[in-house]
Amino acid sequence: MEQPVKHPSSPVDQETRRQIVIKAAELFLAKGYKGVSMKELAEAVEVTSAALYYHFPKGKEDLFTTMIQTVFVDEGVAGIDQVLAATQDVRERLTLLTAALLSLPLDERLSVLLRDAREHLKDPEHQQVILSLLDRIRQQVMGLFQAAHEEGAIRPDLPVNVLVGLYMGMLREAKDLPRTQPAASLVSVLFDGIARRAE
Repeated sequence: MEQPVKHPSSPVDQETRRQIVIKAAELFLAKGYKGVSMKELAEAVEVTSAALYYHFPKGKEDLFTTMIQTVFVDEGVAGIDQVLAATQDVRERLTLLTAALLSLPLDERLSVLLRDAREHLKDPEHQQVILSLLDRIRQQVMGLFQAAHEEGAIRPDLPVNVLVGLYMGMLREAKDLPRTQPAASLVSVLFDGIARRAE
């Protein structure tokens, strides 16, 4: 009979595990799933390979899935509802949502990483975590636009799914927006258009 996996529970173990996950996110985003070895991860976090496997007994796939779940789902997407509860104003809600999403690396690095992972992850549960990430983000965005549409806060002649697609495309390309307030800049382009403003 298989023994249940014990997760590290002391504060030191939890902090070490968290540092591993944070460093893993950096390395996986920089090099892709295939480009990162457990040895490299252990060296980057300054732990032994044995310590790395103590925290992630099933290896790289386990660590990768935990990283996606922790960094993107638990801390990223799941926290967005709390942020959005602060206001009912559509523009403000969209700006808050955009700021939250821009704090996640939703650019081509994540797309490459997810594609890479779909190819190499063997465990169906791990594959489901990866596939559900972008769906959850899209559902958040869809919910906001759908509510705005029903409230009459946005043009009724534009289908919500088209607006969501436009917004998601803008979000992926937002890296070159002004650094001071990129979320407000993106929302301004979406709401106010791209025509030059009269002085």
